Amino acid sequence: MQNKRQMFVVVLTMLLLPFAGISKTIAKDDGEKDSEWTVLCYLAGDNFLDWFMKENMKELIRTGSSNRVNVVAFLDTTDDDTKIFEVNKDDLIRIPTRIVNYSWSNSELNTGDPLTLINFASWAVKKYPAKKYFLILGGYGEGWTGLMHDMNNGQGNIDILSLEELEYALRDITKSIKDVNSKGKIDVLGLDACYMGMLEVMYQVKDYADYLVTSENEEALDGWPYDKLLEPIMDNPEMDGLQLASNIVDIYIDSVKGTPSKMRNVLTLSVVNLGLIEEVVKEVDTLSLLLLRLQKEKPRKVIFVERVTNRFLISAHIANRYVPYTVLFDLNDFLEYLKVGLVNNKEVSDLTQRLLELLSKVITKERHQALKGTYDLGIGGVSLYFAGMDTQSYRNNAFSIDTHWDEYITERASAGQNLNRKN
Repeated sequence: MQNKRQMFVVVLTMLLLPFAGISKTIAKDDGEKDSEWTVLCYLAGDNFLDWFMKENMKELIRTGSSNRVNVVAFLDTTDDDTKIFEVNKDDLIRIPTRIVNYSWSNSELNTGDPLTLINFASWAVKKYPAKKYFLILGGYGEGWTGLMHDMNNGQGNIDILSLEELEYALRDITKSIKDVNSKGKIDVLGLDACYMGMLEVMYQVKDYADYLVTSENEEALDGWPYDKLLEPIMDNPEMDGLQLASNIVDIYIDSVKGTPSKMRNVLTLSVVNLGLIEEVVKEVDTLSLLLLRLQKEKPRKVIFVERVTNRFLISAHIANRYVPYTVLFDLNDFLEYLKVGLVNNKEVSDLTQRLLELLSKVITKERHQALKGTYDLGIGGVSLYFAGMDTQSYRNNAFSIDTHWDEYITERASAGQNLNRKN
């Protein structure tokens, strides 16, 4: 009997040996005290950002985890081998994907599939319990059309995480967080991707995070400096979500080198208080109805305001996918010019003032580069879809369904064409 027992122990040890590297992960359950923070990095590099995502991983290793801060990373690149890591200083513990989800025997995973994000993040939330959670989505972004492009979804096709799919994923992830710390929200959601600082995006994710860190414009190819942005919570794990989000903005903008040559090259980053977004959207809906009327009564003044407003342009091949020509307005700048352009209209004046005051509370921090030799740019931290070749699809997002903004820009495009013909 004794020999059989010894033989059993030997066999069991051999079976468990491949999982020895993840013993810390498996052991981190009910008996351990929750950490202050868990940082979840979801890096979508199965595209032309492959090299930069790998560099981001090197940055994470420089900082790693601590006994009060957990760092877990999901990395998908072009090498057909999606990887999941517990990140420690100068070291990585690779976690087999089948540990996260038993069906992931094929490790070529699709970052454009919401279930991929759900499975990774929900697993990490439970295995690395914490009082606060910071979720970073790093990769390509196209504003309201989506983010996290994957050039090989497992069947050789391109996929993208739409806003509706992002919301679906966040809903599930926050349920897992609620099971852990009863809060049920992500403390900081970081969208390290281009053009995601849109009101439409903020409205879609408003119920699932306290603070959003995002950019109105394109981002630097190497994204945020991950090692530096994690240092503040390593030094002070007690800091709250707003403090962390504010630090990220400063660290990113301070790390940017060079001077932009034109508006479309200006790098921006903002902290958004998502708790006030619903109120902003209600006011923007009121503004939309007012603009529908004004473009008939004062068409030239409205068109002038539109022409002078700061805008960001999306027109490129992103991750081997053509992105239709798109114009985004800076909402603050649009409101300021609207207020001046129709200065004698009390209804416009009162509404724009209310919105500007509300946005000053919603955008708790905004920083951007300044163009050399020019006045400070009118960038407020929130953009809004204004024109493009895909307006029909735009009508299907939650923001368009709940407001009249899509009707305004559609009517405005038609009215502008008619006015040009008359001239």
